[in-house]
Amino acid sequence: MTKEMGQAFTASVSTSCTKSEILFHIHTQQEVSQLELQTALGLDGAAVTRHLKNLKQQQLISTRKNDNDKRITLVALTPLGEAELAELTRRKEAFMDKMTLDFTDEEVQALTAFIDRISNNIK
Repeated sequence: MTKEMGQAFTASVSTSCTKSEILFHIHTQQEVSQLELQTALGLDGAAVTRHLKNLKQQQLISTRKNDNDKRITLVALTPLGEAELAELTRRKEAFMDKMTLDFTDEEVQALTAFIDRISNNIK
């Protein structure tokens, strides 16, 4: 079921869940290291590097070296990245509305509670 939902999300939003998660995490932290992204999102280093390279090519992120430790690269969203995240958020909300179109408010709350419990159980 998760695979099908991920595929439907990707088709509906026209991007991967991982890209959305990376942009959102950078946005919430303002600036983040590649290692922090890797840890927070549970991705391997190569995957993070690949995604960040693509995001930089799309001019959605900027990078700079940490002033105190030049080995650390810090990542931040560009204005274009902020705009992309806003659009992805809008599309995600439309996708969620479509997915729960015939659910009552109580059913949506129950579903959210179940998903939260499942997420907590597998952490």
